[in-house]
Amino acid sequence: MAFVDALRALNTMKVEGVVQEYAIAGAMALVFWTEPVSTYDVDVLVLLPPSTGPLVSLDGIYRWASSRGYATHKEHVIIEGVPTQFVPSAGALGDEAIETAETLDYEGVSARVMLAGMVSRSEDAPSLGLRPRPSAELLAKLRQGKAELRREREGLSLREKVGQVMELQRIQYPLLARQRPLEPWERPWDIEP
Repeated sequence: MAFVDALRALNTMKVEGVVQEYAIAGAMALVFWTEPVSTYDVDVLVLLPPSTGPLVSLDGIYRWASSRGYATHKEHVIIEGVPTQFVPSAGALGDEAIETAETLDYEGVSARVMLAGMVSRSEDAPSLGLRPRPSAELLAKLRQGKAELRREREGLSLREKVGQVMELQRIQYPLLARQRPLEPWERPWDIEP
């Protein structure tokens, strides 16, 4: 199993009509555009085929996963060892994120990835205003250090970035496990980057 196999499966879902279109979102989208960040799953925004009822259902995704032997746990489908959460577009912003996603290459496989500006908007929204503001001097030092680290990390290949995500998982897993009981999908990925 490898991350590239999970990407192939997403493309197969589109070809087979399980989803009309998709875009990798959240932390893994940031990995494609900037630097590795810690995450234990891949968020995938999806446009679903038209349905006859008023409710949105992920039943087609879960049936597809089951027919291929992929395990599920609550909202996650474990695709080729990668916990994957499918999020149906809930409106204009989600539709725009999917429609404007860029097709990028990962180890010879196409992957539709939400644009970096869209990722920032969705990832930053819940955390706005939740932390006290540090001093101007500390902020300047933090920004300088982060800019240097970001330049270094942005130069990595996508494979190296995914490898660093997996290393962050291995480092942070014991810390998370001490704080609370973990879900089965909240484990370091046992795959090749």
